[in-house]
Amino acid sequence: MMKGLERLQRIYDLRREGGTLGEFYLSDPIGFPKRFSEQRDVETSALIAALFAIGPRYAILRSLEKIFAELGSSPYNSIMNLDPVRLSEKMNGHVQFAYKNITGEDVVKVLYAVKSVLERHGTVQDALMCFGGEGGRTSYSILTGFLEELKSVRIPVSLGGSLTPRARALLASPNEGSACKRMNMFLRWMTRKDEIDFGFYKWLGTENLIIPLDVNVSRAARKLRLTKRKTDNWKTASEITEKLKSLDPVDPVKYDVPMFLYGIELRKGRHAD
Repeated sequence: MMKGLERLQRIYDLRREGGTLGEFYLSDPIGFPKRFSEQRDVETSALIAALFAIGPRYAILRSLEKIFAELGSSPYNSIMNLDPVRLSEKMNGHVQFAYKNITGEDVVKVLYAVKSVLERHGTVQDALMCFGGEGGRTSYSILTGFLEELKSVRIPVSLGGSLTPRARALLASPNEGSACKRMNMFLRWMTRKDEIDFGFYKWLGTENLIIPLDVNVSRAARKLRLTKRKTDNWKTASEITEKLKSLDPVDPVKYDVPMFLYGIELRKGRHAD
């Protein structure tokens, strides 16, 4: 494992020296919250971008453009004043995110759930801060509480009366075993502070973040011998994060983007050191 960690540190250093980390957001869903300056717009747009960041990146960006075209200059205000029936008409027939086959109906129902939670708490941050475990606030307790609250929202009859199975799958929580890649990515965006991440959620602490585990990060982690687990779930993400703390106990998830890019290189057959 030590050789793997040493290699990862070299990859991270090379990425920083080459300036490729700061340019990452140009072709990533985080580019959408980068369009805004007010914190409530940034975090609302970041939550929406993360929730629907599923499928190939080109399809994610294309589909998010359609959603954000409807949200205008203030995603927060647009969600708080959401007219779900009108949005349903505009999104009718829209199938997005390629092979995942998420429809306009699914999008509207998830956005309605977000609206309901914001009406209850005020902001995304206020909602997240409500949840903590016995050991204090942890990513596990925060995401479980928040996602379960989203799934508990009563969907009006005019929208079908309930979340579709596809919409519920978008809100899978840690207590269901999900690695919660997209929501861990959202927490990374909001908690860390560098040329990519915003650093708004100092109350959570970077040491409490969990690596956003997707197929590329998983591939890199196994190549670097950071895990032997075969299934990508919350336990695997937590194990990888604990190994990363050997390199940086305060900010282990700073290695997320370098691991993601390294995983892509491995997939393409470029076994870079």
